[in-house]
Amino acid sequence: MGVKFGATVRKRYGKVYRTLKQKRRCPSCTSLKFRRISIGIWQCGKCEYKVAAGAYDINLGKLQL
Repeated sequence: MGVKFGATVRKRYGKVYRTLKQKRRCPSCTSLKFRRISIGIWQCGKCEYKVAAGAYDINLGKLQL
């Protein structure tokens, strides 16, 4: 993102991106292979546990912009 978007927008984008890409533990098997497969759908690569949650984070109230 270039200069034309402004500092506030770039900071928000960085925070959302870091939250989206962090390592997560599966609630079922506790492996670190829990990831987002599409907007609001999260799946474990090891045990195939699937859950619907937030778009950028599993805990909806955790991300504050």
